Amino acid sequence: MEQTVLAVDIGTSSLKAAFVSEKGKVCSFSRRPFLLCNTEHASKEWLPAFQNALQDLFSKSPEIRPSGICVSGNGPTLVAQSGETFLWNEKVVQLKSSSLFVPRLLAFKDKFPDVWKKSELVFSGPEYFLWLLTGEPCTILPEKRFESAYWNKQFLLESGFSNDEINKLPSFAEPSHKLAGLSRKASSFLGAEEFGIKEGLPVFCGAPDFISALVGTATVKPGILCDRAGSSEGINFCTSVPLEAEKIRTLPSVVPELWNASVLLPDSGSKFDSFKLKIERELGRQIEYSVLVQEIIGSDGTNASLDQGKYLMIQTALNLKDALGILKDAAAKKGIAFPDEMRVAGGQAKSALWNQMKADITGMKISVPSCPDAELLGDAAFAFTALKVFPTLTSASESLFSKAETFYPQNY
Repeated sequence: MEQTVLAVDIGTSSLKAAFVSEKGKVCSFSRRPFLLCNTEHASKEWLPAFQNALQDLFSKSPEIRPSGICVSGNGPTLVAQSGETFLWNEKVVQLKSSSLFVPRLLAFKDKFPDVWKKSELVFSGPEYFLWLLTGEPCTILPEKRFESAYWNKQFLLESGFSNDEINKLPSFAEPSHKLAGLSRKASSFLGAEEFGIKEGLPVFCGAPDFISALVGTATVKPGILCDRAGSSEGINFCTSVPLEAEKIRTLPSVVPELWNASVLLPDSGSKFDSFKLKIERELGRQIEYSVLVQEIIGSDGTNASLDQGKYLMIQTALNLKDALGILKDAAAKKGIAFPDEMRVAGGQAKSALWNQMKADITGMKISVPSCPDAELLGDAAFAFTALKVFPTLTSASESLFSKAETFYPQNY
């Protein structure tokens, strides 16, 4: 019998959840916006949002009984045991190190001194949610080479943390790691026991959202290129050797011995979201993402607000072209052939017009996955690997991924 898993991704402004089958089919999908996003109380919405998402999912697919739950989210977000939240996009003083987390831990300690002192545990974002579900603390380390991007005891001591403070940080666990099952407390709160969301249901570690998105787009073999566009946008290139350039950040791939070279466009998505909010205020109503893009593209130049949106879209595509050029030049120095096709994921991937604009401006073929919310497909790959449906994460990723549509450059 074909298995289905419940994939969950905790974003900056919403929680997304889906039932995903072992064939890669998204049987049903739910997105629940947050009201307290961008505040220190953000994490207090996550579990109620999940409860609402479950009600929505089972109203659409009442016959499904998931084999397990897998969770991803924005990793650099930090959450105290009591729920105080320091979001990934808050500014911090950078240190001369490769760690993404130690500067944020120092900033968290400075912002919430009393909370830091009293809290027995401090989590990364998705791990806090996993703890709410299972009662088992952990920190997801995508692959052992990521330790320098996280922390080790020596570096924490050198950064001024005491042994007692270091003990606040849960030990590392790998993606696909099976945690304690769903707790009785969480099961009771969620109220979906009749649908199999009950005590003991397997719960698995996903990964930081960008890692899950790369797995969900099958960017797990050398030569695959992916543009993941959310609040921020990252252009990612899977390679067999590290790439080096001023604007490239190279991290290990979740697949051992491979690497992920990326160029970050830090606020392309958030700028457009702010623009969308401005338009909605002017209209006095909400407007669908795809509808807004269509109006922007079709604007005749007489509407100043829509012209601003068109400028943002064109500038984003031009920045994307520049980022691709940086990656291509770095690849050439290593003798690596650069692809002519790029997979896309995230909100922008849901707009055919925006995908075509990107294809036209960059000269690249743009391929859209069947599940643009690729984090969810990545979570499913982690879960199905743990459930032994697939022998490896790479085989799970490639089996679940499929292309829905490809856009070809027309005016390049």
